[in-house]
Parts: sequence; structure tokens; C-alpha cells
Amino acid sequence: MTLTVIWLLPLVGSGLIAFIPPRFAKWLGVVVALAALAVAAGVAFSFEPGYRGYQYSEAVPWIPQLRVFYRLGVDGISLWLVVLNAFLTVVAILATPIATRHLNRFVALMLAMSAGLAGVFMATDLVLFYVFWEAMLIPAYFLLWIFGEGDRPARAALKFVLYTLAGSLLMLVGVIGEYVFTGKQTFDLATLATLAPSPSIQFGLFSVFALAFAIKTPLFPFHSWLPDAYAAAPTPMLITFAGVMGKAGAYGFLRIAVPLFPEPVGWWDWRWVVPVLAVAAIIWGALMAIAQRDMKLLVAYSSVSHMGFIVLGIFSYNVQGQQGAILQMVNHGIIISALFLIVAWISDRAGTRDRSAMAGLAARMPVMAGVFIVVTLAALGLPGLNSFAGEFMTLLGAWQRAPALALFGAIGLVLAPVYMLRLFQGVMQGPPAGPVPRSDIYIGQLLLLAPLVILMFVIGLDPNALTSLMTSLGQAGLAR
Repeated sequence: MTLTVIWLLPLVGSGLIAFIPPRFAKWLGVVVALAALAVAAGVAFSFEPGYRGYQYSEAVPWIPQLRVFYRLGVDGISLWLVVLNAFLTVVAILATPIATRHLNRFVALMLAMSAGLAGVFMATDLVLFYVFWEAMLIPAYFLLWIFGEGDRPARAALKFVLYTLAGSLLMLVGVIGEYVFTGKQTFDLATLATLAPSPSIQFGLFSVFALAFAIKTPLFPFHSWLPDAYAAAPTPMLITFAGVMGKAGAYGFLRIAVPLFPEPVGWWDWRWVVPVLAVAAIIWGALMAIAQRDMKLLVAYSSVSHMGFIVLGIFSYNVQGQQGAILQMVNHGIIISALFLIVAWISDRAGTRDRSAMAGLAARMPVMAGVFIVVTLAALGLPGLNSFAGEFMTLLGAWQRAPALALFGAIGLVLAPVYMLRLFQGVMQGPPAGPVPRSDIYIGQLLLLAPLVILMFVIGLDPNALTSLMTSLGQAGLAR
């Protein structure tokens, strides 16, 4: 029951924290999140590399008449995402200000969202995957609606839920279709990966699943909910919202869309559509990031671009690209969390998120400037920092499938330094353009960023520490 503890612990903790006095909520939430992280880390340390299939498997009949099981397991695809979710939940709750209104409810919803995400990454039954998928969206909606920032948080929450509800309904159609058209009446993902419906049925089922995951990733042109949602989301929520939940769509591609639908037969390989959209996301997200004056939106659009690399690696259909995609999911979660924290703290000090209305902050905030430049260099893929290895592997995988995909995708590598260095230099360098903050980064904020920055160096210098556990060719999605 080890895997059950990873999602059940934060869920039970959220139920308790919602009804305790707010002054105790944050620290009890930290304790619960740390306990879940300890269990997830224990699974990672005892994980056996090269093992074929799922480890720590749990299977209990749930709806036996329909052959629906409560079935959990982890492999090289899901392991690091489970750990990332638990780790960033700790960071998010630590980053939550004590002065947050209804702090107990906020922390409770954060833990509930973390529980749903953990279930998504561990479910190996298609119905259970769908249940956890829906469960992670509910607290996200209430976090946006109740605790959202800006002028119209309710509008952002409604737009988010409408988009994701459309994707969820499409996924439900795919879940039912898998049960009906495979002829085996099973929802076991390992079994479904060995079954191949007719090409026309594959096209239909792949399409509904791909649309659902494209909306959640989000993949161009299904990303229009993201700017409003990211602009409205409070910073602690963004750490798991952008750092982890965005990976759920990419994980769905890798866990379901790729292994369940083998090479199509016929004149049109419809799976080329997704990598082309991934390249479009890389370029479009980068161009939109360059055009932004709002620092928060700049980081949001950069996320669209970086998620394009992940999807491109997944649909390279080779081990290098897909391992790079998993590695980049972890890298992106670490980098985007640090960027949103830094942007939030700078805007709090300067009183604005407009990067063109500030400059010269490095003179008064040298420590913040030092941390910011490290995170900036990691985001643009500097060798020696974590994003380089992931982007290199995804482009290598794309090159092996079609050099044109890699060449167009590499445009994103050229554009990333443009928007990231403009952000850093515009804010930190030059003569002051407005009121200059009187204080540097606080020690508590520095300690919160420290593990994120350390991981950027550790993964950048030794990415094999993660990829060594992704070598089992028995894993769905890596056997091609």
C-alpha cells in the first residue's frame, strides 16, 4: 500500500486542515507534504533499474462487473513525476504567505490537488486514471475562483474549467471506446498496450485522447486558457499548477496515446500532426514571450514553448527523445517554479509586473540578481544546468525521426535567450527606471529557492541520475 499512501496522505491531510484554525494550517500542511515526499523518495531510492513492468504494484477489484480495478504502479515514466509532485507541493506550501485569507482552505485545496496529481501519475487502470484526472481539476478550479488575483479571477477559473471539461469529456469517450472496440473488455493499461483495434478505430480513439491531452498540456492552438489562468493564479498555486499539472497532459500522451495506438496502417500517418503542433508551440510560445511586458505572462508563454519540446520528444518514438521528454518534464517543473517565485517577489518589491517600468534592481538586490541569473541561464538551456540535457535529448530524438522537426524546433533554442535575457537585463541592469526596492531577497525566500537552484546544477551535471531509471524497455511508450 506504499503508493496509496502517497496520494491518500495529502488527501486526508487536506480534509483535516480545512477545519483547523488558519494559524496552524501552513505548518501542518508542510508536515503532511513532507511525509508524502518522504514516502515518494523512498520509492525512488528503492526503485530497481531495468525492471520490466510496474513496481510497487497494487491491484484491488473496484467494479468487478466491468473489470475496473483500483490498480497503481510506478515505472521509469512516472517515478520522477511522482517525486516532482511531492517535492513541489512542499515548496508551494512553504511559499504560501501566512497572511493569505482563509489560509486553512487554501492549504487544504493545495494538498487535494497534489493528491489528484499523484494518482494520475500512478494509476495503471484507465478508469482510475480518468477519476484521478477529474479529481485534480476540482481543487484547481476552486483555487482559481476563490483565491485568484487580478480583476477577473472568476472568468479565468470558468475558462479553465470549460476547456478542461471539454478535454475530460473527450477522454471519457476514449475510455469507453477502448473498452468496447478492443474486444477484451478491460481497462488495464498494460493489457490495452498489447491490443490493436482497426486503423480507423485507432484514428478515432487517438484523436479524442490527443485532444484531451493537448488541451491540458497545453499544446498550440489549444493553449488560450493558459494566459488568463496563469495570470490569475496565486504564486504558491502556480508552483504546482505550472510545475506539475502541466505535465499531466504530456504524461497522458506518453502513458496512453503513444503505447495504446501502434503504427497506423494506411497512406496517412496521423501521428505526425502532434509533433508538428509541438514545433508550432515551441515557436509561437517563444514569440509571444518576447512580446510580453508583463513578467508573469512572459514566463507563462515561455512555458508553452518549453512544453512543446517535451511533446516533440514524446512523439519522436525513440528512447532518446522520450527519455529526454521525461527529463525535461522534471527540469521544466523546477525552473518554472523558480521563475514564478522570483517574478512574484520582484513585482511585490517594485509594485509592478511591467518589466519596461523597472531597471537597475541589481544594485539594490545583488543576491536576488545572482539567483535570478542562474535560473535565467537554466531556462535558456545553458550547458551544465538542467534544461540543456533534456532539450538536447528531445531534439536528438526528433532528428532521428525527421530532421526537419529538429531544425524547426531548434528555433526555440535561438529565441529562448532573447526573451529570457531581455527579462533579466531589463529588470536588473541599466539605470533605475522607477522606485528601487530598499531590501534584497529575504533569507527565507533564499532558503526556499536554494533546493531548486541546487537541483538545476545536480541534474545538469549528472542527468544520468534520473535517466538511469528510465531504461526498462518493458515500460509502455519506451519500447519503440
